[in-house]
Amino acid sequence: MADRRLRRGTVSLVIGAALLALFAAAALFPAVFTPWGRKELFGLWEAPSALHPLGTNYLGYDVLAELVYGARDTVVIGLLSSVISLALGTAAGVISAGEGRAASLFSWITQLFIMLPRLVSLIVLSAFWGSERSTLALLIALFSWTGTARAVRAQVRHLRSQPFAEALELLGCSRARIALRHMLPNLSGVLLSRFLLSVNSCIMMESTLSFLGMGDIYHPTWGTMMNLAYRRGAFIRRAYLCLMAPGVCVMLLSLAFYLMSVRAAAGKEIISQ
Repeated sequence: MADRRLRRGTVSLVIGAALLALFAAAALFPAVFTPWGRKELFGLWEAPSALHPLGTNYLGYDVLAELVYGARDTVVIGLLSSVISLALGTAAGVISAGEGRAASLFSWITQLFIMLPRLVSLIVLSAFWGSERSTLALLIALFSWTGTARAVRAQVRHLRSQPFAEALELLGCSRARIALRHMLPNLSGVLLSRFLLSVNSCIMMESTLSFLGMGDIYHPTWGTMMNLAYRRGAFIRRAYLCLMAPGVCVMLLSLAFYLMSVRAAAGKEIISQ
């Protein structure tokens, strides 16, 4: 049974890594995937052809070139917000797993953020604070750390009940030293799984906000591409690829991180057994 789960996890890892490598190559080496620059002008709403496999948009930009160059902005926001979310969640989880006023305070803050409607809060805050890439990444991270905090809190409490933690306390080690030097290394599997799931969630959230018009138009991501195509009449012009292509890319990139998280979770479960 364990071998079967490990085999399935390995297949998921290979597929996810292949998809992620494709998008990473597009983000790092866009000229390999398209001969056109991001702002080169052609005819408006051109149909797919040999020169423009996905056609052109309402400004005359090649849709494939926009997809390739938009991969970098989408991946950057997803990774940046996930790293911040992971740091916030880890700190909150470790503190709330303890005892005292600090633990109670962070537990209460975690419950508060869980109850807040994430999408509505992000729309309101991004409308006030702006939609630059760094601001958007920070806002997404601010509402994405609770899952990591709960997972870390549960794992830290489990580790503290183990004999090695009790032995370290008897030897006079402080709780901070135990947490930093002995707890965090044992959280690697949980943190890796939560990070991969967080990237998936953050990319989807960024695409949703950008599609609703909250994205940075100076650094358009795939969500912004869908928003502009929809607003400029892609449906009326029957330029369906302008809408479908970035949506499919968002789906495949999210799927890549999800499949890799499945492998991380499978490995963690087998090790725990």
